[in-house]
Amino acid sequence: MDDVTNNTRSQWWKDPGMRKLNILLFAGYLGAMTNGYISSLMSSLITNPRWVRDLTGLSNPTLLGLVVAAQPLGCIAAFIPAPWVSERYGRRVGVAVGNLGMIGGIIGQILCKTANQFLVMRLIVGFASSFNTLSSSALVLELAHPRQRAVVGALFNTFWFLGAINAAWIAFGTLRISSSWSWRLPVALQLFWSVAQLILILWCPESPRWLISVGRREQAKTLLSKYHANGDQNDQLVLREYTDICTSTEADQSRRATGWSALFSTPGNRKRLMLSIVIGVATQWVGNGIMNFYLAPVLHTIGIESASKQQGINGGLQIYTWLLAFGAAFLAERAGRRRLFLTSVGTMLIFMSIVAICSALYSYTKSLTASYAVIISLFLFLGGYVIGLTPIPILYVSEIWPSRLRAKGTSVFWFSQAVATCFNQYVNPVALQRISWKYYLVYVGVLILVLAFMFICVPETKGLSLEEVHRMFDRQSSDEVVLNEVTTGGRNGEA
Repeated sequence: MDDVTNNTRSQWWKDPGMRKLNILLFAGYLGAMTNGYISSLMSSLITNPRWVRDLTGLSNPTLLGLVVAAQPLGCIAAFIPAPWVSERYGRRVGVAVGNLGMIGGIIGQILCKTANQFLVMRLIVGFASSFNTLSSSALVLELAHPRQRAVVGALFNTFWFLGAINAAWIAFGTLRISSSWSWRLPVALQLFWSVAQLILILWCPESPRWLISVGRREQAKTLLSKYHANGDQNDQLVLREYTDICTSTEADQSRRATGWSALFSTPGNRKRLMLSIVIGVATQWVGNGIMNFYLAPVLHTIGIESASKQQGINGGLQIYTWLLAFGAAFLAERAGRRRLFLTSVGTMLIFMSIVAICSALYSYTKSLTASYAVIISLFLFLGGYVIGLTPIPILYVSEIWPSRLRAKGTSVFWFSQAVATCFNQYVNPVALQRISWKYYLVYVGVLILVLAFMFICVPETKGLSLEEVHRMFDRQSSDEVVLNEVTTGGRNGEA
C-alpha cells in the first residue's frame, strides 16, 4: 500500500497507535510461548529420572512414545472444532476457550500418579492448545499494520522458543529437588502462560476481519482507524483496508464458499491445500523432532549420560535457536519466503549428513572428537531449521489463503503438523533404540525430497499484498462488490 497516505510515523515506536497495537499483539504471541513450553517440556522431563520413577508404567518405551505423542494427538482431535469456534465466536473467544481447557489439563497433570493418567491429561492439553494457537496466530496476522504484516506474522512462531527456553531452564533448576516436585513444579508452571494470556486477551481488540464478517462494520472501521491511523477515519490506508475487507466478505457471502469443501473446489485452493499439508508435514519430518523431543537419547548415543549435562545442553540449544529464529523473522520481507525455505532445508541436509557420519564414527571408535562434532552439528542443524522452518510456515500458509478460508487453511497446516509430530514421537524412541545412528540416514533422504519440493512447488510471496497473493494463486481478478458505505480510489491493496 505504498501508493496511499497513512497518518502514522515511519518508525512504529514513535507512533502512539502502532506502539499500543504492537504491545497488545503480545497477548497473541503468548499463545506461541504457551505452545513452546508445553511441547518442549517433554524433552526436559525425559531426562529427569524421578519423573520416570514416579509415574507407573512410564519405563515402557512404547507407552513413553504415546505420552510424548499425546499432545499432537489431542491437536488432531481439534481439527474441526478449533476453526469453527474461531470463525463463529471470534479469535478472542477461541484463545479463551483454549486456555481454559489447558488450565484444566495442566492441573490434572500435576496430580497424576500413573503414565496413563498423564497421557489423558496431555491429550486434553493438546486438544485445547489447538484452539489457542489457531486463534492466536490469526488474531496477530489480522490485527497487524499492513507494513508490518510480514515481520509480525513471522515473529509469531519464534515466541515458541521463549516458552521452550523457560521450560528447559526451569526443569534444569528443579533437578536438584529430591521429591516429586522436581518434575511437578515445571509442569505446574505451565499454568503461568495460560493464565497470563487469559488475562491479557481481555485488553486485546478483536480481529477487524471477523467483526466485518459478522456485520459489525463500524466497530471494525473504528478499530482500524485507532490502531492503523491514530484515530483518523478518513485516512486513505484505513479506507483501503476497510474497503478490501468488506469487498472480500460480501463476495464470500454471495458465493457461500466458506465450507470445508471449498478447500479443494478450485485449482488455486487445491494448490494452497497441497502447500499447507506438505509444509506442515515438512516442519516435523526433517529430523528436528529427534532433537527437540528426544535430545536425551540422542546425547546418550554419543556418551553424554549425565542429566545435568543433558539439561544444560538443552537449555543452551533453546536460547541459541531462538536468537537465530528471531533474527530470521526480520528477513521475511527482505530475503523472501522461498529463499529462507531453501536456505533452511539445504543447511539442514548438510549438517544432518554430518551428524550421521560422526555418530557412526563414535559408535565404532568411541572418539571424543566425533562426539563433540555431533553436538556442534546438532546446533548447526537446528540453526538451519529455525531460520526458515520456524518463522516462515505459519506466515506463508496464512497469507496464501483468502480471508474466508484462513482459519480452515491454517487448521489444515496445524493438523498436518500434529499428525507428523505424533507419528515421529511414537516412532523415534523405538527407532533410536534399535538402529541408533542409522536412523539419521532416513532424514537425509527426507530432506532431499523436501528440498526438491520447495524448489519446484513453492512460489514467492515477497512484496505482495494479500490481494496480489490471492490473484497469483487464482489467476483472476477479485470479485467486485459495490459498497455504499465507503468510496476510495487506486488499486486493490492488502486487507
